[in-house]
Amino acid sequence: MKALLVGDTHVPHQSLDAWRAVLAIARDLQPAVFVHMGDLVDAWQISAFDKDPSRKASLQDDIDEAAGLLRGVRKVLPKAVCYLLEGNHEDRLRRLIWRMPEGQREIARLRVFQSAVSWPNMLGLADLDFRFVPMQGQARARILPKLIIKHGSVVRRWSAQSAKAEWERYGKSGLSGHTHRLGAFYTNDFNGAHVWAETGCTCSLDPEYCVDPNWQQGCVVVTYVGDRFAVEPVYIQNGTAIWRGREYHG
Repeated sequence: MKALLVGDTHVPHQSLDAWRAVLAIARDLQPAVFVHMGDLVDAWQISAFDKDPSRKASLQDDIDEAAGLLRGVRKVLPKAVCYLLEGNHEDRLRRLIWRMPEGQREIARLRVFQSAVSWPNMLGLADLDFRFVPMQGQARARILPKLIIKHGSVVRRWSAQSAKAEWERYGKSGLSGHTHRLGAFYTNDFNGAHVWAETGCTCSLDPEYCVDPNWQQGCVVVTYVGDRFAVEPVYIQNGTAIWRGREYHG
């Protein structure tokens, strides 16, 4: 059984070259499971950070574009079980709602509001046959055997250091995004062998809100043989990935 994990796309700041390289790998790999690790949408319009007044795209524009990326995944992987994890950027919606003034809170408490103003509904995940995994409980969700799969909540300075910190928290193998870095941390102890991988990003490496970030574009392939598994980070450089002896271009 094979799985492909990719994340941190940050529409409208996505790198189409990196995304297309991932889809090219997916087309060849045909994984049984596809996981987007979260932060599919940047949701900058509802963030608390300073915003460039020259930007014109609405949140709806970005949602429509993100849904188009997921449709592309489903077209390439019609039979895969597909997941979208909630990331901290998607969580901006919850924080915005929770900060509503008292009168508006009553609107937010309406069941029709809660069902309509949600990422699964706004992205049309039911029609795309994507399963949405909220941030709360991701570490306990059974997405892949023997592995914890979560967006990530720890950021360290260098590649694989955040992976090490996540492993220290759980003491079990897993994968996470959030850091925009690619790397894997391996360790052996009396409880066995463990690996935790960071899944890189598919966003631009030259964003307007950050100067010269130490990020790496990529994805991770997990292969199961019997009760064992292998974790393979796939590095995407300048829109091209070299994986298992082949080039994949964006």
